[in-house]
Amino acid sequence: MGIIKILGTAATTLGTVVFTQGIAVLGTQVPKLRPQILNYLGFYTIGVQWVSFIHAGGLFGNKPTEKYYDLIGSLTHLSTIGISVLALRPLSKISVRQAIVSSCAAIWAIRLGSFLFYRIHNSGGVDSRFTEMKEDWTKFFTAWTIQGAWVFITLLSVLVINQRIDKIPLKPINYVGMGVWATGFAMEVVADFQKLFFKQNPENAGKWIDTGLWSISRHPNYFGEITLWTGVSLMCIDQLKNKRRLLALCISPVFVACLLIFVSGIPLLEQKADDRWGDNELYQKYKNNTPVLVPFIKNIW
Repeated sequence: MGIIKILGTAATTLGTVVFTQGIAVLGTQVPKLRPQILNYLGFYTIGVQWVSFIHAGGLFGNKPTEKYYDLIGSLTHLSTIGISVLALRPLSKISVRQAIVSSCAAIWAIRLGSFLFYRIHNSGGVDSRFTEMKEDWTKFFTAWTIQGAWVFITLLSVLVINQRIDKIPLKPINYVGMGVWATGFAMEVVADFQKLFFKQNPENAGKWIDTGLWSISRHPNYFGEITLWTGVSLMCIDQLKNKRRLLALCISPVFVACLLIFVSGIPLLEQKADDRWGDNELYQKYKNNTPVLVPFIKNIW
């Protein structure tokens, strides 16, 4: 069984690396500007997680911990953005578009990373996602590896636009993207803090939140995140003729949406809520009357 687990972990790790490198090749645009930068960044984002796992996985004899998982993810976002900005040109050559999209991605990473670290610090360094997972190093290592791929693919729109000399003026669709990003970012921030304050109130112990943005969506923070990355992709559009580039720009928001809707976000939280309040008639009423994701619209995600 041990050998099977190790082989499975190796296969998953190799598959994740190959998939990430495939995405990097798709996003490569300009041969004269060292296109391998995306491949390097793909290895970098995963490599940072592997190095971090040396401590987090208890390889020094310490107890495995998930306390720094989200923080490392956010720091990897920030450093990857920085490398993509500085690797190919002096700061004086950065375009307005590149500066805006890089700043928006960095602001998101700083905000979310600090919020998640504050939350897990206040909970004693425990994240329920990893309670069982960290007891099996193969599963825990896989989670760290996948986080590296998540960082790279989420940032793909930013990395694609930052790999080239950008001389094309901002277009109307880019300004629309700014508004979409601001809307999504505001929604994610407000939803996160509404839930945080709700949980900090002793009177709400054992209850689910159904007020504020949570009254119009069961996962408004996730809707905000999908929206803001859609905005980033719209900001990165500089021309509509390059179909390959447009495809690369679509990958990030689609990936984020699929991850949150079908994999690690909504399914886990919905199951956890059903296990806890599934027999509660009031919760069932809230669930039946409140859209899963898109505010006010019940029949789509």
